[in-house]
Amino acid sequence: MMKGLAEKILTQVMSSSFDEVCITLTENLKNELNIAHNKVSLMRSTESEKLAIMAIQDNRKVTGSTSTTDPEAVTNLIEEMARDVTTTPPDEANAVAFDQRGSFVKGTQKADLESLVQGAKNILAYRSQTFPSFQIEEGLLDHNLNKTTVLSSRGCELELSHGFYGMVLMGSSKDKHGSSSFSYTGGMMESIPPDIQNQFNIQSMMENSVQETKTCQIKEKFTGDVILMPNAVSSLMRWLFGQLGDFALMQDTSIYKKAVGEIIADEQLDLYHILEGPGVVPFNNEGFLLEPFHLLEKGQLKSLLPSYYGSRKLGLPHQPLGMGWEITSRKTSQEEMIYSVNRGALVGRLSMGSPAPNGDFSGVIKNSFLLEKGKRTTALSETMITGNIAQMLKDIVAISKESTNFGTGNIPWIQIKGLQFS
Repeated sequence: MMKGLAEKILTQVMSSSFDEVCITLTENLKNELNIAHNKVSLMRSTESEKLAIMAIQDNRKVTGSTSTTDPEAVTNLIEEMARDVTTTPPDEANAVAFDQRGSFVKGTQKADLESLVQGAKNILAYRSQTFPSFQIEEGLLDHNLNKTTVLSSRGCELELSHGFYGMVLMGSSKDKHGSSSFSYTGGMMESIPPDIQNQFNIQSMMENSVQETKTCQIKEKFTGDVILMPNAVSSLMRWLFGQLGDFALMQDTSIYKKAVGEIIADEQLDLYHILEGPGVVPFNNEGFLLEPFHLLEKGQLKSLLPSYYGSRKLGLPHQPLGMGWEITSRKTSQEEMIYSVNRGALVGRLSMGSPAPNGDFSGVIKNSFLLEKGKRTTALSETMITGNIAQMLKDIVAISKESTNFGTGNIPWIQIKGLQFS
């Protein structure tokens, strides 16, 4: 049914004098259970749809979207796009996906509502029994069934029915010492397990939070190590992806633009683009099928990450990119990492602001703990670290054997030397 509707809309858009068209039609069925202030607050089911169109005329690109497939709304959108395209600049790099075909079913296709309820009961009971001073300000357990059809005038025919469970928890702790900073975690799952507190570092998030009500500031500036928890590691990787993507490449601000084949990180760092995981789908928003590949192999950069448009604009190879990423775990335990640090910090969140083009940054570390003489001590407040992100990738001391999967790949803890604390 969705494909038939998408084909009809594709024909309608092409009849409006466009040369190339790509249609993305999505339907979402969501069953969700909300938590507020340590209590279940709402359970509901919602349905939504979205139509997104990209069209090209005389090398001029225009995009449009609508939250309904009502014929009148679709016609109005197409007419608006036909008017707008005449005012956009021509660019020969504009093009739609081509020759991509496949039909996929992934994940749990039907929500288990009892599982959602039991999952909420389990996490609320765990909180009250184990960490009663931690307050869940907002939480969400849901099941999503996303159905997507992508068609293009150049032979792209992709269909996907993707089901998964999701969870988000946000909160803080309060006791006689004071209040902790805000903490959050979440991710995607194939199903909701009985020991849900072991998902997405929920247990350690609550445990850390209750210790953050009593904090200290560092007494003097020093140079030391950081041990980044998985959420902070993800921030580091996002900077790297940004350096390898369209904006930095086109603005000529990427320090890695000519670095393919070079060693840009410590040899312990292997970074894979993967297709496994409850939050990973087989094709991307551009309409290209995905393949697994090495981005970093023993620290060596294997590829840049331009979009299809970016690759055509810059004359670079196109490697279709999705959401699945995994860092290879190593042999060092978290405890061994901590024991090896003379002075530094265990970092839960890394707020780097807007780093300079060369990677220099100064940022606040949050949900973090002081490490001294191989021991984790008190929680930190108002602590800054200064360094260079590109250099951090080269100064990796150890990668943990433990890892966390947020639904899109395993992320370990990473120890890095040489950061300036103030």
